[in-house]
Amino acid sequence: MKQMNNEIIYPRSEEEVLLILATAKKEGHLLEIVFDEFVKKPFSMPVLWGCRAYFYGLKKEELSAHPVLFTHLALLSAMDGDLSQAKTYVQFMGKTPRLVKMDTYDMMDICRIKTELVMPYISDAMFFRIVSFLIEEELVPVMGLTLSACRPSILNGFRDFTRYGKYLKKSKDRITEAACRLYGGSVGQKVYEIMLAEWYYQNNNCFEALILVTGTIPLIEQEKDMRCLFVALALQMKILLVNGQTKAARPLVEKIRKRIQITGWDELTSSLNAIECLGACYDGRLQDVERWLDDIAPDENKGIFMMDMYAWMVKVRCYIQTGKYMAAYVLTHQLIALLIPGRRYMDLCECYMLSAIIYYKMKNMEGMCEELSKAIALAKRCGYIRLLADTGNCMVQMLAIYQKEYEEDSFISEIKELAYSVGTYFPDYLKSPYEYYEPLTQMEEKVFRLMAQGLSNDDIARQLGKKTGTVKFHSCNIFRKLQVPTRQEAVERGREIGLL
Repeated sequence: MKQMNNEIIYPRSEEEVLLILATAKKEGHLLEIVFDEFVKKPFSMPVLWGCRAYFYGLKKEELSAHPVLFTHLALLSAMDGDLSQAKTYVQFMGKTPRLVKMDTYDMMDICRIKTELVMPYISDAMFFRIVSFLIEEELVPVMGLTLSACRPSILNGFRDFTRYGKYLKKSKDRITEAACRLYGGSVGQKVYEIMLAEWYYQNNNCFEALILVTGTIPLIEQEKDMRCLFVALALQMKILLVNGQTKAARPLVEKIRKRIQITGWDELTSSLNAIECLGACYDGRLQDVERWLDDIAPDENKGIFMMDMYAWMVKVRCYIQTGKYMAAYVLTHQLIALLIPGRRYMDLCECYMLSAIIYYKMKNMEGMCEELSKAIALAKRCGYIRLLADTGNCMVQMLAIYQKEYEEDSFISEIKELAYSVGTYFPDYLKSPYEYYEPLTQMEEKVFRLMAQGLSNDDIARQLGKKTGTVKFHSCNIFRKLQVPTRQEAVERGREIGLL
């Protein structure tokens, strides 16, 4: 979004830009139009991602005429999770000037410094050095700095600052002043207050978080800062939701959607759709969950867009809740491989937790304990209390098993108590389809698997070393528990709910 002559100019839609680029390529002046659309005009990150084929088609000698476009290629590589390639593109822009006071800077010096600011491969120490340098040299504001990376969080936004949350109250003035200068205007105060509210929530101080965020929302609305407003409203919704106030939480989705339509912030739509689907997961509305999976959710087979990370996490939950454990496992471990190099500790903690749930649902308790250990270690180190507790009954059940292998401590006890509270409000959250039916015994499961292979009762009896009458008895129990009259319908039901 840019403001010219008091008129706010919003980015074009992906469909518009793709049509413009296709026409330009046909007419033989693609490079000039790419420069015009992505340098001279505002654009959203999802639109850049959607147009990546046109950038990848540009030759190095063409790019030398407009080296600023290497910034966009670096961003695309970072969004694709290829940090090595992102670094290579940044290096094409020349050598990074030393972070010391200089008399003059050319456009490429500034462009390279600001590009490195948003690169996941730089360390936190380097990030803070660059921020200090830009402020001292008055090379601010940095207009392209995405606070939330299209997700409903600032602390865990374009960089993962959650582990610094405990310093927020100590360094209020420094953080606020730096944010105001870095982003321009009075946005710094709002950014600080939302970050603090997020940290309060993560540490289970929900009431303080709610007071802070609801007090900030009217000020953000006045300034029409959609990025901050989206995070604030989403946090307000989450707090109400996990405290059982779903009726008050649901209208906030439509409120956010209307704001997005008015302001043109289409890049937030993916996360908003995911928030709405997460609400359906908590309520156990499987039809809405399946509809989101089939029609709206991002497709990992087309590549992992890192700025859709929130939606990917929700998609794993949806896979679990619909019994698609193998798909959930594959997606989770695709994400883990991309998150480790980028030091995304909160996202990693969430992925390890989701991986533990997958193992638990597949009755692999050894794998569950191993993954849950990783999640708990990160959560304890960084203070991610609600991240684990908001899993509800599933976390309570896993911790009951985990505590038999590992010694209980106060941190685990706190998570278990909070998770129990969430579970009382949402008993169907993360409940797989087969869990709505009476569970089969181990022997019934063996009979059922052989039944699904088309074996007769006599064949099953011979294979299991049992009497045919015993097999018939177990078969009747299977039909009763799955609420069907025949073996064919039992097999269909078993496949439908992920039992087979």
